[in-house]
Amino acid sequence: MFIPCLRPLPPYPKLSALTHHQHFQILKVLSEENPHILPDFPMHKPQKQDHKVYEAVKEIYLKEQKEYIEWAKSLWFMEHCIRTLRPKPAIETVYEAEFKVKMLRMSSLPKQYDIAAQIPLESRRKTCEAVLKQELITVNLSDTPFARIPDNINKHFCILRASAVPEPCPKHPYQFVLPNEKSVSVLPTSEIHRELAQYALTNGAQYIASENALKCLMQQNRPWTIPISVCEAIGPDGDPVNVVVLDSEFAATKECAQMRTLKAYRHLLEQSLIPMKEKTRVWKNKKEGLAPTKGQTTVEVDESSEDEDNMFICTDDDTVMSEMETESVTPHCYKKIDSNMDKKNFDKDAVGYFTRAESKKISESINDIGFYNCTCKDSAYENPPRRSFKKWQFRSKTEVNHDIIIHCPHKARSKSGGELLIEPIVDYQLDLGASKQTTDSIRSLALSLMLRKNASVVIARVDGRTADIASITTMSADKFTSTHADIARSVPNIVYTALGQLQGLLPGHYVLQHEVEHGMNGLLLSVCRGARAPQLVLAAGAPPQDDAKMLRQPPEITPELLPYHKFRKTIPCAFTPFEKQLVKEPKKPAPKKKAPPQAIKLQAEQPESGTTRKVPSHSGDLFNELNECSA
Repeated sequence: MFIPCLRPLPPYPKLSALTHHQHFQILKVLSEENPHILPDFPMHKPQKQDHKVYEAVKEIYLKEQKEYIEWAKSLWFMEHCIRTLRPKPAIETVYEAEFKVKMLRMSSLPKQYDIAAQIPLESRRKTCEAVLKQELITVNLSDTPFARIPDNINKHFCILRASAVPEPCPKHPYQFVLPNEKSVSVLPTSEIHRELAQYALTNGAQYIASENALKCLMQQNRPWTIPISVCEAIGPDGDPVNVVVLDSEFAATKECAQMRTLKAYRHLLEQSLIPMKEKTRVWKNKKEGLAPTKGQTTVEVDESSEDEDNMFICTDDDTVMSEMETESVTPHCYKKIDSNMDKKNFDKDAVGYFTRAESKKISESINDIGFYNCTCKDSAYENPPRRSFKKWQFRSKTEVNHDIIIHCPHKARSKSGGELLIEPIVDYQLDLGASKQTTDSIRSLALSLMLRKNASVVIARVDGRTADIASITTMSADKFTSTHADIARSVPNIVYTALGQLQGLLPGHYVLQHEVEHGMNGLLLSVCRGARAPQLVLAAGAPPQDDAKMLRQPPEITPELLPYHKFRKTIPCAFTPFEKQLVKEPKKPAPKKKAPPQAIKLQAEQPESGTTRKVPSHSGDLFNELNECSA
C-alpha cells in the first residue's frame, strides 16, 4: 500500500504521556472524523469505550499538543528553516515567468513613488455586510476546464512536472478582456484602467476592483503591492467623476523564497489537476468564441488637442489582420535591412562599411524585431480565463454605502458543474505534522467563495521540499464558511474600511503597499515629484526581498490527521508511545589504549636515570681476602 509523504521518524525527545493503546483508541475516533484520509487502510470503527477514553484523556492530549508544537518550533529555528531557502530550478522558472509578465504589465505606469499617507485596512468597531446588487457579466462554467480531483492518493503524485508558463507579449502587455470587448486588449495598463473606470461609472459604481486586489487586503501576514488609479470618467450629465480602480497584485522586487514557492506551487497544482484534453478543448473553444468583430470598440478623440495621448491610427479590422499575418511571417525590420543590403549589394564582410547613421538605424531596427508581433499566439496563454463582472454594495449601519464592481477569473470546475478554487498549503515540517492554515489564507478563501455561486474549495497539502501531495480535501462554500464563521464575518468589514480610506483621492496613479510590520495598516504611495528619495522604484533589476523576515515566523503545527499517522498508529501532535523510536543519545566511546610515546619506550629500555653502573673497587676486594685468610 502506498503511503503519501512517508518520511523517516523525527527525533522524538521523550515518550508520550498516553499509552500505545490510548493512541490507537484516539486514532480510531479521528479516522472516523476524517474518512478521506487513507480510506483503503483497514481501521476498526470506534466503539463507545473509545469515545469515553478520548474524552477522558482529552486534557492530557491538549497539554501534550502544546508541548509538541513548541518542540516543533525549536526544530524550525535550529535546522528546518533551511528547507525554505533555495527553491528548485523548476519553481524558480515558473515564478520568473509570472514575474516578467507582471513587470511588463506595469511598464506603462510611473516608476517612482513616495509616501502619501498611512491608512488602516481594518476597523473592528464597524459591522458591515456585502449585498449582491447585479450580475453584469456572467460566465458559463461549461467553458471552464474540468479539474480531476483524486478521491484517494494511492500512488505517487508530484506536481513538479513540465508545464506551460506565461511569456511576456509585446502586443498584449496586459492580458485582459475588457467588458465591452471579446478579444484580448492591446491597450497598456493605464488605458485599461480608464476603460474600466468608465464602465464602472456607467453601471453606477464609484469603485471597480479585481478579486486579486481584494484578496491582498485580506492577507496581513505577508508583504504585497497593488496599483490603484483614480480616473476621471464622464457621467451621464457630462461632468467628470472620479472612479477608483484597484488592479491585481504586482511585485516591485522578487519576493522571498516562501512566497515564490507558494505562487509557483499554485500554478503547478492547477496545471496538474486539469487533464490535457480539457486544456485543448477550452483552448479551441476560446479561439473560436473570441474572434475579433468589426465595430467592436469606438474611441472618441478630441481633434483640437495636440497631446500624444490622443493620437490614434484608425484602420479597418481586415487591414489590421492582414498586417498581423505579414508581420508574423516577415518582420518589418528584416525587410528594411534586406532592402538596404540589396541596394548596395554588400557581402558579409561589407557590413562594416555602413555609414554611422545607417548602422545606427539598422541596430535600432534589430532591437525592435517583433515588437508588434504576438508571442502568446497559439499558446495556452493566448486567451486569459473568462471573467465575470458583478456589482456589489458594502453597507454600514452608521456610514455611507459603497458600490463597487468586482471582476473574478474562473479557472476550473468540478464533476457536478460547480466552480473549484484550488489552493495549496506548503508544508516544510511534514515529518512532524501538518502546518496550520493561516487566518489570512482562510479569510482570502472566504472572500473568493462569497463572490461566486455554487463554488467549492480544494485544499491540497504539498511537501515544500519534494512537491509531493500528502492529502487533498474538498469543502463546499457552506461547510467552509460554517467551519470558519468568525473569520468569514470580517471580510466585508475589511473591504468597507479600505474603500472608505480611498475615497476622495485626486486623479492619478497610486500604489498601496503593505509589510508584515505594518500590522493592520498600509502605506498609500503617490507618484514621486519632489527631490526626496522615492519609497518605491519599479525596476526589473531590483534586489529580492529579505528571506529573514518570513523565516522569523515559524509555521504552527496543527493536530490534523495525515496518512502516515494511520499507518504508524500514532496520533498527530503527540510524542511517540514506543520507546524504540526515541532518539538514542550517542554513547561515549570507551577510552582507547594509546601507545606510549616513542621517547618513553626508549627510556624504559635504557638504565634508570640517576644510577651508575657498579664497579668493584680494588680496596674492598683486598680487605675481603685478608679476612678469609685470618679465618
